[in-house]
Amino acid sequence: MITRKSTFAALLLATAPASYAEIVDFKQINIDFTNSADATTNATWSEPDKIAVTKAGLGWDGEGAASRQGWIQTKAVALGLSWRPTYAISVRVTIHPPPQEISLRNGQKTTPDEGDVYVRYSPDLKNWSSWQALQRAESQSIQEKKQPGWHYSGMIRVPDVERVEYTKLVSEYVRMDVPWKSDEEATVQWILKSDPEFFSKHIPFIGYAEFRYEGRFAGGQRIQSFKADISYSMSGLHAAPRDGAIYEKRDVPWRYGGPDPDVRPTR
Repeated sequence: MITRKSTFAALLLATAPASYAEIVDFKQINIDFTNSADATTNATWSEPDKIAVTKAGLGWDGEGAASRQGWIQTKAVALGLSWRPTYAISVRVTIHPPPQEISLRNGQKTTPDEGDVYVRYSPDLKNWSSWQALQRAESQSIQEKKQPGWHYSGMIRVPDVERVEYTKLVSEYVRMDVPWKSDEEATVQWILKSDPEFFSKHIPFIGYAEFRYEGRFAGGQRIQSFKADISYSMSGLHAAPRDGAIYEKRDVPWRYGGPDPDVRPTR
């Protein structure tokens, strides 16, 4: 399940020639691996014929000392707004429950490694950044300390070098006689008309994000949930459109490249 909470302050000043405010947004991916329908709707994973979802969670029923290398990947989530994408996101991932101690065949005991979590982003669901590793983190809130899990966090930001050409073209579009100079969805469509391969050369913003867990699945131990908190802000500086009614239709996440069956609903 994906939830969304946003503070859309920019539109409060929409009647002015330009609006100055900050747009703050938050989304949460929350996958229940004890629920087959929820798990298969929101994620894919390795060896589904062996690693499966039960009421106990995602895993397999091998002996405790045995393990399988595997992965979990979330479906893409749309971020930003349909007329203004974001360029940086702060993320925190929590996986429950943490690995349990196991006994090896030689009698020694050990706790399986927690594995790693990565994130990547795309402007169009076709061209993606490389996978970027998140840092392992400690429990922070009282709730996290009450319910132990594996935590990962990080800031993902588009490098300036990836934005240079896109920024030039946005500036060119703003000087044109168009219905809404600040509509980046329309700007992208205009760019791709003359350069259909633009996004294969530049990934200038974060329209969509995906998460990937890689690690070892210990026999008899199951993952019950995967949660990703995603927060970001965008400048609210923009030129007002000719038709102010357009705002009613555009307060939705970035949508260029969609609809796509792998993009989870955000409303």
